[in-house]
Amino acid sequence: MTTAASPITEDDIADYLLATPDFFMRHAELLASVQLTHPHSGRAISLADRQMELQRERFKALELKHGNLLRLGKENVSLANKLHQWMVGLLAHAGSSDKKAATEQLCTSLETIFDVPQAAVDSSEAARNVASSMAAPTCGLATEAFFQNANVAAALHNVANANSLAVIPLPGVGLLVLASDDPNRFTAAMGTEFLTRLGELAHAALVA
Repeated sequence: MTTAASPITEDDIADYLLATPDFFMRHAELLASVQLTHPHSGRAISLADRQMELQRERFKALELKHGNLLRLGKENVSLANKLHQWMVGLLAHAGSSDKKAATEQLCTSLETIFDVPQAAVDSSEAARNVASSMAAPTCGLATEAFFQNANVAAALHNVANANSLAVIPLPGVGLLVLASDDPNRFTAAMGTEFLTRLGELAHAALVA
């Protein structure tokens, strides 16, 4: 009594081709005769053409990744230069007995160097209370409940054009408030690590 052979599956074929890398070297004519469907146009193409297409797609993906890395590198260098320039200005006014002038210089330099439309330090008791309850900077639309309830925009010189905000706590000092008329400049989804560093430097400058 004979047992029927198990049908060959796609996995069997794939395993065989992987285990026999010289298969297409011995059957080169198959590369031209096997027809596949082009992923974009839907037309029939040879296996060799499809392989070339895959290689081009991989190359384009690598080019895009490389371009993004170069762009991020340039942005990081630019940001580091701006931060250095800002720190030099802070150091020049460190220890000044005129805290009002030091605060104004800090905010003006933020607006100029980092292209922030509005920057202000709110040192009111209410702002200090809000700062003590914050663990990290908070960003988002000015209409959000947190900003409205804390009235964080009160220190800005143009509240009407403050559509998005970044609020940075300065423990014992108050709040550093950055504002933009662009609702997408400061969003709840953005990272706050750099803003945290700005806050640390601003705090050190104001309490020196």
